[in-house]
Amino acid sequence: MSVSIEAFKATLGGFPSGVTVVTAWDQAGVLKGMTASAFCSVSLDPPLVLVCPSKHADCYAALTEAHIFSIHILGGDQSGLAWQFSKSGGEKTLGIDVTQGPEGAPRLPGAFAYLVCRPYALYNGGDHGILVGEVIYVEPPEATQSPLVYCRGQLGALPSLRD
Repeated sequence: MSVSIEAFKATLGGFPSGVTVVTAWDQAGVLKGMTASAFCSVSLDPPLVLVCPSKHADCYAALTEAHIFSIHILGGDQSGLAWQFSKSGGEKTLGIDVTQGPEGAPRLPGAFAYLVCRPYALYNGGDHGILVGEVIYVEPPEATQSPLVYCRGQLGALPSLRD
């Protein structure tokens, strides 16, 4: 039995997920990055997360070869940043004040939450890599903020889950 790519994408695209921008400096010191919804926690001890960059992405080498990388979990008001980093090629950081965080990791302003990771493992995942990072620094979200969510090709703030 074979599953069509279209059916697979439609099925998984209907599963809501958080939205991140993953960044690293390449060997020339240029910021590279991508928007990723394929992100999750792996382990508490040690604290590990994974992200799955496409092997065809222009940022793949930078992300998988960097000594440090950042994961910016986006807030509900950051859909513009998500779309900006989802494009191939071009200047993804145009108009963004990129700074250096802990260990010199790239830092984009205004993220819902921010993690700095050291590479832990890289696995083959078909047309994507499975990049596992050990979290060495984290800035958790504020309780009043709402995260950005992706579902069925759309981005939006997660509605309040409070009573």
